[in-house]
Amino acid sequence: MLKQRLITATVLIPLVVLSILYLSTTIIQWLFALVAGLAAWEWFSIIGFTSRVKRLFAFVTLIFTTVIVTLLPVEILIILVPLIWGLILLFIQHFAHTNLPKQVQSLFKQENVALIMATVVLALFWHSAVLLHASSELGPQQLLYAMVLVWLADTGGYFAGKRWGKRKLAKAISPNKTWEGVAGAVVLGSVWGLTAFYFDLAGSLGFIAWIVLSAATLLISIVGDLFESLFKRCYQVKDSGNLLPGHGGMLDRIDSLIAAIPVFYAGLYFLGAS
Repeated sequence: MLKQRLITATVLIPLVVLSILYLSTTIIQWLFALVAGLAAWEWFSIIGFTSRVKRLFAFVTLIFTTVIVTLLPVEILIILVPLIWGLILLFIQHFAHTNLPKQVQSLFKQENVALIMATVVLALFWHSAVLLHASSELGPQQLLYAMVLVWLADTGGYFAGKRWGKRKLAKAISPNKTWEGVAGAVVLGSVWGLTAFYFDLAGSLGFIAWIVLSAATLLISIVGDLFESLFKRCYQVKDSGNLLPGHGGMLDRIDSLIAAIPVFYAGLYFLGAS
């Protein structure tokens, strides 16, 4: 499994890096649309939109939601993003160590409710990534920074958790995640954050603002991961798909990013750096 993960990462990471840094925002928006579309396909399958008619309805809903999100003033967007992910954080925190009540599981299993949840967070992810890439001369580098931050956090969390993990982070949602893994994620993410600040990726942001924003982005990425795990647990699914060898499906690969990218962009804009 680890060998497959490394091979897939070795192939994909250079392609992602070069694309984000050297392609125009026009092309990037279509590439991210493809990524979001593949993740949506898997998510819709998990929640029961498997027939041709249902899939069509789900994707029309996703497109409609995305259009609505893109029409929102940025000032509304940067309020909406932390509000949504803040509520998700509170929900996950409340049920982290307690089996979900049947009423809550039933809510997640209602197709239309689950569809709204999926389409909203995917639309926000896509739109925020495009806005960040186009935000300034540093936009592409900052988008890449946020993505690498999440990847390194995932890597640090995986190895620290495997080596030292004892205290469960959210045993009712994702039994393998531990607080020691979170610590490993923070350590590796902090090194990356300090390195990026040294190379002026923070733009006009001061040191404290940059580190606080990076920390918030890293921690909310874990919430994004747990949010997808919550869905998979409700529907008794292990992986969202098998598109990426060793990594599961596309949704498994971007579950942290769907939370991290919108929060990072909202933070940059709020702090006046975007």
